[in-house]
Amino acid sequence: MRSDEVLIRALTAADLSALAAFRCSDDEPFEDVVEQQIRDPLPLRYLASPPRFDGRILIGADGDGEILVVGAHHVEPTLAPDVGYIEVIAVQLEARGTLVQLPSGRDLSLGELMLYAVFRQMVALGRHPRTFVRVDRRNTRSLALCDRVGLSEERPDRHPELGSALGRVAEASMTNAIDHPGLRNSGLSCVAWRDAWSLSRAH
Repeated sequence: MRSDEVLIRALTAADLSALAAFRCSDDEPFEDVVEQQIRDPLPLRYLASPPRFDGRILIGADGDGEILVVGAHHVEPTLAPDVGYIEVIAVQLEARGTLVQLPSGRDLSLGELMLYAVFRQMVALGRHPRTFVRVDRRNTRSLALCDRVGLSEERPDRHPELGSALGRVAEASMTNAIDHPGLRNSGLSCVAWRDAWSLSRAH
């Protein structure tokens, strides 16, 4: 898939009906939880989020408007000001394995592209340069995604079924992602991402 065939933009109320039918689970329990959240409570919660939570959902859609990937993040009010939590990165079941070719020639998975878009929006919003994410230890796809962006140093988590990681997103990788036309045209501010760190792992 060419990079100009994916548009990453903010969620609107008009997307709710499409998200109600969004499929990202291949009958794995940890994927079922994410799919159920995306289909109903998550979008409504984010659209109505208070300023201290500042929830944001990004969707990546193809030329026909079909939603291929979803990313959600918010401020974690129990931590230091402006520390963000990446709550969801989910790829539509039928779009798994799809690669997006950037103008530089580099290929990114849809999940990786969305993760970079979330990082970019966090920076544009002036969030803290640290962010945290969590992943079920059985979720090999998300673990592999964390590894691809350098989030690979293990840390303990208060939930034993979840893995935790610490790592740095390579500045060169983020530069390549910023070159994606879908990001340039998404209305997100053009801000360079520096020193992105993860405190734990993503769904």
